[in-house]
Amino acid sequence: MDALAAARLGDEIAHGFGVAAMVAGAVAGALIGAAIIAATAATGGVAAVILAGSIAAGGLSMFQIVKGLSTLFNLPEPTTGVLVEGSFNVYINRRQAMRAGQDSSSSCNGLPFNHPPWPFPVLIAEGSAKVTINGKPAARLQSKMVCGAHIKSGSQNTLIGGPSVQVVFVFDLEGWMHTGLELLGLGALIGAGVLAAFAGLAAFAGFAALTAAGFLGMALLGDLGDRLGPGYRDLLQGAAGMLLLGLGPKMAGGKRPPPPAEASVYHVTDSPKKIDGVLSGIDPKYLNPNSRFGAAFYVGESPSTPLAEMAHHGVKPTHGIRFKVDASKAKVLDLTDPAIAKEWGYNGGPITSKTQQIGMDAKDQGYNVIRFGSERDPGGVNQAVLDNFNEILTPQIVTPVEP
Repeated sequence: MDALAAARLGDEIAHGFGVAAMVAGAVAGALIGAAIIAATAATGGVAAVILAGSIAAGGLSMFQIVKGLSTLFNLPEPTTGVLVEGSFNVYINRRQAMRAGQDSSSSCNGLPFNHPPWPFPVLIAEGSAKVTINGKPAARLQSKMVCGAHIKSGSQNTLIGGPSVQVVFVFDLEGWMHTGLELLGLGALIGAGVLAAFAGLAAFAGFAALTAAGFLGMALLGDLGDRLGPGYRDLLQGAAGMLLLGLGPKMAGGKRPPPPAEASVYHVTDSPKKIDGVLSGIDPKYLNPNSRFGAAFYVGESPSTPLAEMAHHGVKPTHGIRFKVDASKAKVLDLTDPAIAKEWGYNGGPITSKTQQIGMDAKDQGYNVIRFGSERDPGGVNQAVLDNFNEILTPQIVTPVEP
């Protein structure tokens, strides 16, 4: 470690802005993560990975931004206490020298947001491993106190070198929080890799490429910052992290992902007799005109969605039918996109004449499928097939529904 200014009687201690920055960044990350989850309708492990990664990225990025700005502009840290005890026979600049494990500050108010006011003496916890005063490690600038604060001022003409040694326990909330966010981010990264691996080789290869590009980009920004001067590494990397995090909801598209050109959808019946009618071809004259978008054939993109819809209405399902849907033959009105839903005046909720009018207007404009979020299955998506039923839907499997 470089030589640092020697600490003396009357020098100040401070906590800095690290904890406040990480808390603010983590809260911002949580809000952005929630927006990404809502935009993609993610659930389960995917949602957990998104939220954990966003919290970690927000907290660590804001910490770097604040650290970089503090270094660049020499931002003053709020004083939280003053050193009041020192060596009985060693003086620096005519002031008593300070010793780790022996001398202390009178108190520490914990600002900003590090701990409640500490009304009793706060011992110096760190000092130089190479320089001793009265047999104790010599304290200096940046030496930690037991409450996690550090010495913020020192001698202008007396420096103390050597590595640091910790002689008593430190309540290092800032360090613990930083390590916790790093572990949370690492866990999210590993979780994302596992999910990508389950999605297939192509998905995992894409994940690996993006991850490598991200690490490389941050390393290059760090090198650039080192060339520019002290503080720039943290500032550039932190700003890049927050920028990428902020773009998350926009990159997610602000909507649930559309189905692929060929996918599976699901329908349930409440009577075995209805199965033959569906399998022989969907006849529009048997469709209920009082449904959400009028006379349409309703399917869910997940098996749980139609079951949840029927359970809400107190209807006991008997069979489930899986269809292959050829979306290339369908013109889809995607009301899961907030912008499109707003344009059409669709807000979900109960079935009304307004929702049924949307079905008629959509059909008049050439749409034959309406995609909309489920009211009963959180995160689920339904499709209302308005026309061309038997061209879009091909039945594949009929399965009894267990009671």
